[in-house]
Amino acid sequence: MLAARGLPSSLRTARAPAAVRRASSAARPARLSRSMVVRASAEKFDTGYEQKFGNAWILHGGLAVWSAVVCTPIVPLVNYQGEPLGIAFMHSIFRLMDQFPTGPKIDDPFWLQLIIWHFGLFTVLTLGTIGVQGKKQNYW
Repeated sequence: MLAARGLPSSLRTARAPAAVRRASSAARPARLSRSMVVRASAEKFDTGYEQKFGNAWILHGGLAVWSAVVCTPIVPLVNYQGEPLGIAFMHSIFRLMDQFPTGPKIDDPFWLQLIIWHFGLFTVLTLGTIGVQGKKQNYW
């Protein structure tokens, strides 16, 4: 039966045909109570973020530092035809995007660049996490 809230008592007893009842109930969005909305908005901003995922500064700082290191031509880190690793990796990504439906072959230098780039990034992130946690716990 249709919801009869807010209707005069004379109209509450009238029933709509079954097809109309089904169509109107399907078109009506689900109602949220105020407590559900408040609870959902309170859960949106979790205060234990750092305990679960770590400090966000480590992620952003580590990514920025690693990107700066691998894109600087001064650092002699796996040089590909005179290009630093980060630039060569981006060029290979763009080259592979041009030939999109076909993926990279197994002997494509993209795979080595991908592995080295991500290994270096995760090493920087791990060392950054160790450093921040060591500072918090007064190891140094």
